[in-house]
Amino acid sequence: MIKYLEVVVPPCADREEFKNRDLPRKNMKVFETVKDTVEMKTTKRIFALLLATVMIFALTACGSSDSGDGGDSGEKTVTLHMGGGLTSSSPQYDQWVAFADAVKERSNGTLNISLDLSGALGSDREVIEGVMNGSIEMMHMADGSIATVITETGYVALPFLFPTREAAEEYYFNGELGRIYKEILAENNITVLGNLIEGDPRWISNSIREITKPEDLAGLKIRVMDNPMWISYFTKLGCNPVAMSVSEVAAALQQKVIDGQDNGPMNTYFYGFYEFQNYMTKTNHGYAANLISINTDVFNSLSENQQKVLTECADEFSTKAYDAQKAAVEDIIQTMEEAGMKTIECTPELEEFLRSAASEIWNDESLTSTYNAEAMDYIRSNLA
Repeated sequence: MIKYLEVVVPPCADREEFKNRDLPRKNMKVFETVKDTVEMKTTKRIFALLLATVMIFALTACGSSDSGDGGDSGEKTVTLHMGGGLTSSSPQYDQWVAFADAVKERSNGTLNISLDLSGALGSDREVIEGVMNGSIEMMHMADGSIATVITETGYVALPFLFPTREAAEEYYFNGELGRIYKEILAENNITVLGNLIEGDPRWISNSIREITKPEDLAGLKIRVMDNPMWISYFTKLGCNPVAMSVSEVAAALQQKVIDGQDNGPMNTYFYGFYEFQNYMTKTNHGYAANLISINTDVFNSLSENQQKVLTECADEFSTKAYDAQKAAVEDIIQTMEEAGMKTIECTPELEEFLRSAASEIWNDESLTSTYNAEAMDYIRSNLA
């Protein structure tokens, strides 16, 4: 503590006035020495106090970072909304619930997936466009629906592209056509997460007769998707294709407006179509895929750790969803057979007929001109 030396001076303590007074010179010298000492010590004290204050603020700042809701990790808490038409009755659904739980746990609560499925965020087109522009962060979607918006990907829906699940896995889900597919989506600001998952192989069912040879298809009124390619394909097969929404099929079958339909076993079961049909032939004339994806800008905005967690969980649970899907198909077939529907293997003769008609579609530029050129070259070189 600074101790002040008091010097008795007249009231006019101003230095100049004090200097001019008739005082002994030694008194003046004492005054100036004492005043300078006091000023210097006071200055040092103020400096020391300021320095101590700065150090306290610095230590306080270093001890508490603004980590938002992410706790000690410093990561911001993010909620990603995943849209799409997947319903809780799907064999995949439980795996995606587990996926969301795993993402939250492994990110220490900084990354949350909101499963806004069953059309909660709009139609397929609205969800796809939302993910493209970033108004929706994620989606679970079928490749066929994506092709209606990003037409360059339409090659994956070509008829009889993959005659077996193994071929679909080799050339599409895990192969070159899948690589091209992901690149196209990336160009549209969509990042695919995890693996492509088999949706529902397309088969032909009807209530008239077993289909084992080409002539068995002749004249059958078969419901198809409202798509010029599929209408053209079934016309080449000798059928009378009737384009309609999947929601209209059950009533059309019941009222015998149509004889059969082009669909997979899962849709045939869940929509109840099997109740009005007697025969289903495993033609495998189409292999759809499901996938989950995220807006690329949203993905890039996540922390490195959040990206890692999301990617690893997507890899893990897309594989589990695929396994659940494959197992469910076998169970569903058994259930429909027990209800009276007969399932029929595709004969070599019928397969060759289906493939020949498909190759005509592949080479019809009026139907494929909007499809990715690299993919079409690969298909014609390796799968024709």
